[in-house]
Amino acid sequence: MSSPSSNAAADVGILAQNEHSDDASSMDEKSVWSKRWDVYQSIEYGNDYCGNCCYADIADGSTTSPALPPIIGLSISGMGNVSLPVVDEQVSKIKSRSTSGEGGKYEIEANKIKILNPQWDKSLKKLVQNVAYKLGVNPSYLTAELEELIYIEKGGYIERRDDDEDDNVLGSLIIQLPSKFSGGELTIYNPAAEDDRESFKFTLGAGKESAYSCHFACHFSDFEYKMAKLRSGSRVLLRYLLHYKQVGANEIPTAGVVNKSRSLFEKSLNGLPPPDRMVLLPLEKKYDRVTLAKFGITVLSQEHRQKAEALLAAGADWELLIVNAKLVRSCGNGDHSAITSITDVFDESGCRVTSKMSWLAKTIDFSSFEHDDGMMLAFDHYEESVSNWGACRSVTGFKQTYLATFLLSYDLAFEMELKCRVGGEEVAEVCKKIVKTRDYGLLDRLLSVVEAKEKSKFDVKSCQILLQMLIKSRNKSISRVALVKKIITGLSSSVEPDELLYDTIIDAVEKFGHDELGESIEVLLNVVERKEQKDINFFLKRMEFALKLNTRIEEEAGLDYLEAVTNDLSHSAYSMKDGTDSVNTILCMIVTYDDTDLSNVVDACLNFFHRGTKRQSLQIMMDRTHLLEQLLVMNKFGSLQSSLVEFAVDFNRRVKSFGFSESEATLKGEEKDTFIEAAAFVIEYGTQTEWDKFGKWSIKTMDLFSAFIDAAMNVRGPVLGPVLLQDVLNKCLLQYSITGRDTSIRSWTVRKRNVRDILPTRSLHVQKVLELCPDIVQTVDKDKRLPLHYAAASATASFDVIMEVFNACEDAASIRDPMRGLFPFQLAASNGNYKASYSLLLANPNLVSSGIKVSDRKRKRSSSVAWTKQ
Repeated sequence: MSSPSSNAAADVGILAQNEHSDDASSMDEKSVWSKRWDVYQSIEYGNDYCGNCCYADIADGSTTSPALPPIIGLSISGMGNVSLPVVDEQVSKIKSRSTSGEGGKYEIEANKIKILNPQWDKSLKKLVQNVAYKLGVNPSYLTAELEELIYIEKGGYIERRDDDEDDNVLGSLIIQLPSKFSGGELTIYNPAAEDDRESFKFTLGAGKESAYSCHFACHFSDFEYKMAKLRSGSRVLLRYLLHYKQVGANEIPTAGVVNKSRSLFEKSLNGLPPPDRMVLLPLEKKYDRVTLAKFGITVLSQEHRQKAEALLAAGADWELLIVNAKLVRSCGNGDHSAITSITDVFDESGCRVTSKMSWLAKTIDFSSFEHDDGMMLAFDHYEESVSNWGACRSVTGFKQTYLATFLLSYDLAFEMELKCRVGGEEVAEVCKKIVKTRDYGLLDRLLSVVEAKEKSKFDVKSCQILLQMLIKSRNKSISRVALVKKIITGLSSSVEPDELLYDTIIDAVEKFGHDELGESIEVLLNVVERKEQKDINFFLKRMEFALKLNTRIEEEAGLDYLEAVTNDLSHSAYSMKDGTDSVNTILCMIVTYDDTDLSNVVDACLNFFHRGTKRQSLQIMMDRTHLLEQLLVMNKFGSLQSSLVEFAVDFNRRVKSFGFSESEATLKGEEKDTFIEAAAFVIEYGTQTEWDKFGKWSIKTMDLFSAFIDAAMNVRGPVLGPVLLQDVLNKCLLQYSITGRDTSIRSWTVRKRNVRDILPTRSLHVQKVLELCPDIVQTVDKDKRLPLHYAAASATASFDVIMEVFNACEDAASIRDPMRGLFPFQLAASNGNYKASYSLLLANPNLVSSGIKVSDRKRKRSSSVAWTKQ
């Protein structure tokens, strides 16, 4: 890995950390964030020379750096083979062959050095290629030439120096052969930086692996370096010159050039907002999982390896991963869906970390950042995905399958933010941790994600426990208030506070003041997405919150919220899941807040029920009946005339859609009293239109009709039951007959075994009512009318129905209708029912022979008949 290390002692496979660099994770002072577009532009601009100014690693194959042979076969002219680590018996011979011994450092020219291991040159070539990638230059142009061997004894050191090489030398490669020592830290400086602000330290395995493996360090020529004194032992170094020969190039790359390219990329990476500090680069091809597992980053093509090394160099503290992914895209029959999945995840060394990094499956977004706030640069058309995924691997029907490899780099310092960008359990777990540890710094970091990403916003429980933590705190500072406000507005728009959270918000208002939190509460209540297509209980909970708030604070802000919520309910689309709970909540609210005028709330609720009639079930209609009934009993909201009239219309609009068995079960069950009350509302507040619909519905089947009239008597009792049935008879039943057009003849037919079916008479329904309440035919209603008056006056009443009523009370034929001033036979004749008129007249012919007083009012011949004395 080439990421700078914050620990100067641990540098194996790591680019040492700049001792005086600013903390890249300190985001508080950043006011302008970069965007993913800046990142992609940066990597394209500086891809050729985006690397490290220096680098060091162990060369035993345990990292991405290639291995050098552990057995070197080092030979010095005039001395022969040299044991590694160097043994005491050989020290004097090595010193005798050197040209200098200043500072305990002995140098031997390259022409006196031989490496006898035949694998050395091949391994060295691979190492030089790796060095090129780490320095950000093209490996095709870089070669290494041995310059000298350096032996350093205990107490020896190398003073700060530069190699002052020729123009075609890019820099130096120092290979430390197996040596046993401690101390001797290597420091590399950028002389262009002020006060050594840009310096890098490497231990090269001192006291650890140095005795068993080779280590190396490399740097550009325009950098300086030094080695501290060895505290013990000795070390052997081979210094190579790195030549860079690019055809047509006037100048070779320098640390300054590389720094400029890397800093541009580094700035764009570190400028990403915390929840976006992840970069996904498509390689437009798929690397085999077996090969990746064996070779890791080194298996990548030169172009892809350069991109990977650019990410490693610019993202000093970032993690680099190689991701294999699958895309299945539908492209037919109107289905243009795309399903992506991660199949394998490898670190740069090739270790498979798919299970360990399972959270990436939720975090990585393969969509375009320009169109869908994703992580990809290119926007794929639904018919092809060549830009990000390369060529299609297979086609099955209308489904195309793509397999591709991606480079993924993310900032380890912001792993929490990245995990939380998708919300859900990750955010909830962090919230629990914050509450447990009282880590306000972590809370501030989490809130930055919540503010930036809708998916990351709090669920109800997380919001509640965070608020409770702040409420329990004694601190009431501005910063604490700011946290409370962010938490309240950080609730996901897909969820609504429950009663406990609303109570917690009220507690927060009591502690921190409504003036401080009022704006946040308004934001919470005004989120449009939260209010769309909501059940009435949603608004009732908000009303209860407003009323509670009003009783807990001195201001009347709660009533303002109540008015706003009531207005929202008045304009919301109808949706209801449980009418019983809703009605109980409304009634409980009225009782609990008896001293508050809730007329507007009641009106809004009743209007809400009315607007949703088309989708109301029988149960909801029963709940609605119960609400109206209780409101009338409370006698606090006027006559409710308009709402009752609407109910009469709505009930009959819906009653025909109720199943007969369901209605029958209701009339026989615990809610029969409510059903009868609904019928009473229809009779009292409906018009003839509603009465006709109700009558036609009630006689559809004999079982339903019997259940209804029995329930009416059972609920209303022997005194009021007949009164209701008389009204139902007069206004709803006399107008219809038991015929195939209005009813199910089959359901009214009496069937007995081995006996012919007994078909119903046309007036059987009237007969049943009169059998149950025989006195109602001779009892006038509140309009002083008898049932015979209603039957004879109805244009739809059949002869059989009129005769059924007449036979039950023949004297009624001689009583004028107080509404029209006509006798029943005249009423029947006025409707063209001459047969019934004649039969009624025969009951009392004296009505003709004795003369009939005719009104002076002019009548049209088509509408009445004038009877006069002969």
